[in-house]
Amino acid sequence: MITTLSSPSRTQESAVATKTLGVSEYLTEKSILFFPARLDKSSIFKDLIDSMDLDDPELALKEVLYRELWGQTMIAPGLAIPHARLPNLARISAAFGICQKGIADPKATEKRPSIYLLFVGPSHDVRQHLGFLAASSSLFQTKGLAERLLKLTTPASVLAQLRAAERAL
Repeated sequence: MITTLSSPSRTQESAVATKTLGVSEYLTEKSILFFPARLDKSSIFKDLIDSMDLDDPELALKEVLYRELWGQTMIAPGLAIPHARLPNLARISAAFGICQKGIADPKATEKRPSIYLLFVGPSHDVRQHLGFLAASSSLFQTKGLAERLLKLTTPASVLAQLRAAERAL
């Protein structure tokens, strides 16, 4: 059986475009953290989750760690996107962690992650969750972005670099 998909109308396209937010729209200076090398993932995830001001950070950490047991989401060398879906969450919440020297992760088979974009999304809205993953993947296909981010030293400069990359997409 062959299935053909019709192209969305301009009205549908603009509705989707207005609903899709950039990754930077989910971040604040408070949710961008810098880590010394040799920390374990659990400690990093806990700090990132604590920066997101969630109602139940313990549940978020438990769910993210559980999801990681099934496999790490790497969208580029050195960039991991740990994530989970949570009940009673209205929208995506995200945090960004940078470790210029790489983070201790014995399970990493390639380059150890230096950048973590951790997010949690509502369990009732898979589309929002997948949209954020797609936006993240698109953003980090930007040539040289990860390398530029690793050279930055302040949350404000990281946020500015992410926004500039998103505008260029």
